[in-house]
Amino acid sequence: MSEVLRLIEKHRANGLLLDANLLILLLVGRTNKRRVPECNRTRAYSIKEYELLEGIVGRFSVVVTTPHVLTEVDDLLPFHGKEKQRFQALFKEWAERGAESYDESRQLVADVNFGRLGLADAAIGVVSRRGMLVLTDDFPLYGTLSKQGIDVINFNHIRTWVW
Repeated sequence: MSEVLRLIEKHRANGLLLDANLLILLLVGRTNKRRVPECNRTRAYSIKEYELLEGIVGRFSVVVTTPHVLTEVDDLLPFHGKEKQRFQALFKEWAERGAESYDESRQLVADVNFGRLGLADAAIGVVSRRGMLVLTDDFPLYGTLSKQGIDVINFNHIRTWVW
């Protein structure tokens, strides 16, 4: 736990980068937190785990994303009707207000992480080398970035804080 808190404090000012799964959890919870355990994309999480994520995100002055992460989130849109409209409004606000870091796909496919992780996670790896903290629930991404010396937290390792 102390290592997680140290990493959060270290990167508070320079930023947090969420993977697509956690951004979906964040936006589903903001849309309707009661739906977190019901939604296909977030049912592995509890409302308390969503609230833990909110608490972590709230500690950062900058939350960074990539167009690849945003595309994944948009493609996995979990709602219909009024909830879809609310989710899309929150997604739009996130995209408009967030710090988006862009790298050309031709650069990302040349990156060492592309073959192992795919385009979106390769983008996360490239952006994270610019000095921000990555928060993910994806073990292959976590393991790869850890081995490369990049500051990364696996959300699954800290979910127990709310149990």
